[in-house]
Amino acid sequence: MGAALNIPDDFAGRLNLAMKQANVSPAALASAVGVDKSVVSRWISGRVRPTQHNLSRISAVLAQGLPGFTVLAFEAPAAAFRALVMHGARGALAGSDHSLPIPNAILDAARQETALRGAQYLGFYRMFYRSFSRPRGIVRMATLLRPLDGLIEMRAGAAGTSFEGWALLLLNRVYGLLVEDRLEALAFLVLNAGQLPRARFITGVLSGPAAGVQVPSAAPVVLVRSRDLTGEAEADLARHRLDCAEPPLIDPREVPPEVLAVLDAPAEPGPPMLRVPFSEG
Repeated sequence: MGAALNIPDDFAGRLNLAMKQANVSPAALASAVGVDKSVVSRWISGRVRPTQHNLSRISAVLAQGLPGFTVLAFEAPAAAFRALVMHGARGALAGSDHSLPIPNAILDAARQETALRGAQYLGFYRMFYRSFSRPRGIVRMATLLRPLDGLIEMRAGAAGTSFEGWALLLLNRVYGLLVEDRLEALAFLVLNAGQLPRARFITGVLSGPAAGVQVPSAAPVVLVRSRDLTGEAEADLARHRLDCAEPPLIDPREVPPEVLAVLDAPAEPGPPMLRVPFSEG
């Protein structure tokens, strides 16, 4: 395209243009984001604007063909948007006060690890940790790990709570970053390596703000595989949302003994470990 490229001011126009430049069809975008093709049609016609969560996923898909493309591009000055869609210029939005760059070396390493062994982690899980609002209770969250943009998208939730983020594979660990927009909360996981050929029982540490007092805390966590992905992004997302309708607090008698053994194991010598809950309704 020439320098005279007309840059739309509206979201729908910019989405259409970016999809063309990135060579992403509506069907491919729908599959990658995990929505029906009719939803994408409403986005590109301007009838509906995506949620913030879907905007992030749309941007991740477009960034595969337009390096440096982020959510901020949809609101960027015309010159910055032109630079992205014409040249894929990295850092075109770096001057924005809202940008949060992640070192490319880390993401490149995570993509390499994901290509090598990411398949062993993909699937549906139940995530367990002890409740802190009810000391004898245990929280169970439906968890989904699925491929996106060469990395692993991570979702976790239960009735009244929904976290979304990424699971980054680096060396012999999995680093999870989850965001809960409604509560403006971040949660972090550092998980041990899973089993081959499919991870079925993953242990690690969960950290974040304790409910109510917002004190930084950490505690053991266990992920137990419940089923494999179907290969159909929309069907997998619908199944996860259905799983997330279950209540977070469960009877300890419903918890597998091997999970209880991890959650109740004495802390290793070293700095004290504080326990952390997600929101439990």
